[in-house]
Parts: sequence; C-alpha cells; structure tokens
Amino acid sequence: MIRIMESKCKFFFSLAVIATGVIFSAHPLFAAQSQPKATNTGGVAYIDSQRVVDESKAGRASLKELEDFKKKNEEELAKRDREIKELEDELQKQKMALSAEAQNKKEETIRRKGIELKRFKEDKEQELKELYFKHLNKIKEELVQIVRKIGREKGYTMIVNKDESIIYADPNYDITSLVIEEYDKSFISKGAQK
Repeated sequence: MIRIMESKCKFFFSLAVIATGVIFSAHPLFAAQSQPKATNTGGVAYIDSQRVVDESKAGRASLKELEDFKKKNEEELAKRDREIKELEDELQKQKMALSAEAQNKKEETIRRKGIELKRFKEDKEQELKELYFKHLNKIKEELVQIVRKIGREKGYTMIVNKDESIIYADPNYDITSLVIEEYDKSFISKGAQK
C-alpha cells in the first residue's frame, strides 16, 4: 500500500514538473531562451536511435545481413520439412505392403528427422538472436562514439536517446540526421580500410 502511494506521489510530482516546464516554455519570455535549435551549440539534443539503424548505411547493412541469414535458414527449414512430408506420404502409401519391421524403421527415420528439424530450427533461431545482438551492440558502441564526438564538437550539454522515456520532443532538438551523416562517413571509411 505504501509503495503504491509512493509511486503515485512520484507520478504526480513528475506530472507537476512537466506541466511547469510546459507552462514556462509556452510563455513568450521563457520560450526564446528555453528552446535551442539542434544546429545551435550548447543545450540539449536528442537522437532517434531506431531511425539511425533504419536509415544509416551500417544499420541497413546489418539488417540486410540478418534478413539474408533468416531467409537462407527458412529455405533450409522448408527443404527439411518437405523431406519429412515426403517420407510420411511414402509411408502412408506403402503401409499395407511393408512388414512391421520396415514400417517401424521408416517411422523411426521420420521421428529422427523431425527431432533434427526441431533442433536445427532452435539452433538457427539462437544464432539469429546472437547475430542480432552482435550487430546491435556494435552499432550502439559506434553510435556512442559518434554522439560523443558531435556533443563535444557542437558544445551540447546533453544528448539523449528519444527511445528512452521521452514523451515529447521538439523536432528542432533532433540531431538524428547529423548522427546518420557522421555514422555513414565512418562506415564508408571503415569499408575502404578493409
């Protein structure tokens, strides 16, 4: 009960702080001072990291690699699934003509292939997950370096990620395009070094 009351108090306090900020920022006297443009130095800016992944060359290359991996494995899964289906159909057609031993042998083959298929699918899902996190972590590490560089060069006090609990952000504070541009330059120069 006390936790619920504490969380409600924190929530209402947060709302009060946000409302005060909105009221002051809307007032003409404070509005001009409290809304620096993303192209200005100093102040706060934000990036949309999902947009960076979707639109940057490195992000698109990572997404393509993940899609290619997924497609290749889906094709292999479909092929193995067809093999099992063909064996099942063959067993149904020959069931009356087969001895009990031959029938058991075919059923065991189908069962074994089914287990192999399930294992293959689980392994590939795990590999895809690991590949996804590998790319995500690499992009995060590179973005942190680029955002820090931009922050120092442009004199920002703080750059935050739009995806992390920002309810509203003025588009004038968005430096995502600048980050994508810098990231693409970095990606191209790394590609040239390979």
